[in-house]
Amino acid sequence: MSVKRPRSKRVLQNLAIFSATILVFLIGLEITLRLAGYGNVEVYDPDPVLYWKLRPNQDCFTKIGRHPVHINSRGTRGPEFQLPKPPGTFRILSLGDSKTFGWGVSEADTYSARLERLLQEHAGPGTEIEVINAGCNAWSYPQMRFYFRDIGLQYQPDLILIGDGNLWTQFSENNSPEFIESFMNRVRLKNFFRRFATFHYIVEDKFKGLYESQRAKFIPVDPAADTLFKDQQQKDPDAFFRQHIDGLCTLALSNRVQPVLLFIPYIDQALAGETNRALKAKLQISRQWNVPLIDTTPVLTPHGRELYMEADTVHLTAEGNAVIARQIFESLTNLVKRSDNPLSPSTPPDKP
Repeated sequence: MSVKRPRSKRVLQNLAIFSATILVFLIGLEITLRLAGYGNVEVYDPDPVLYWKLRPNQDCFTKIGRHPVHINSRGTRGPEFQLPKPPGTFRILSLGDSKTFGWGVSEADTYSARLERLLQEHAGPGTEIEVINAGCNAWSYPQMRFYFRDIGLQYQPDLILIGDGNLWTQFSENNSPEFIESFMNRVRLKNFFRRFATFHYIVEDKFKGLYESQRAKFIPVDPAADTLFKDQQQKDPDAFFRQHIDGLCTLALSNRVQPVLLFIPYIDQALAGETNRALKAKLQISRQWNVPLIDTTPVLTPHGRELYMEADTVHLTAEGNAVIARQIFESLTNLVKRSDNPLSPSTPPDKP
């Protein structure tokens, strides 16, 4: 005569078998995805001023394309550089978001690295050219400004190349301590999930569009939707961006650093003939301060979408980065001809 097990015990056993099956499946999926090249992407340190910044001393890979990424001890992509700046060195600080960082391209193919090689060949022996790639994925103009103020100036740049930033208005110094701590906790949580190839594959690759749309709910992209600056933004939607681009330029000029503005268009906007609001702000600042502006729209639009990554209207391929680097190089060398040679090394300030 058989003895029936209590129902609750059978339920617990079935639940345990089901949980073990799911766990084995997830472990197998994780291993499979890692072997396929997913996972080990860059992570960030939470920061009370910058909100997030690249964690120093990383060796990882780009989210798409699986190109190696090296983050040096100072938290910038590329090789180490010295402080104080060595004599005979002309140093450029390249600021921007993921387009500057080099989304989906190798270090050698970023426009900053290509620009360094072009300028070094142009300068010849006797002058060392360094272009520090301080681009950080998803940074906005306020974050670029605060980075330059608190960190970038210590690198003793002769020139700052101000690239594009995300048009987010939340990441300013006007936020409450509660908001800052809450967002830093989000950075910590995302770093945890980024340890898993499964998260990389499902969330950041296959469902990237859904992920971006949900993120926009927490980080206003439309200035009119930002409660921190609502009155100001309704009167002048571009005032916020002008304020921080202007702040970057005035900070550079007051520290004897040559600012150069750079604009890389979203290709769909450019092909449609739309004017980007960041470009409008940079045009106004360029005229106000007589700061050079390099608008790459004319050299990119004849190629249509071929210089942009597949299904991506923002990020450039290696060939696209080469076109950008060439345009910057030609603009800077023309600047040399019109001035007292700003590409000659300057005397470093007393403090690094």
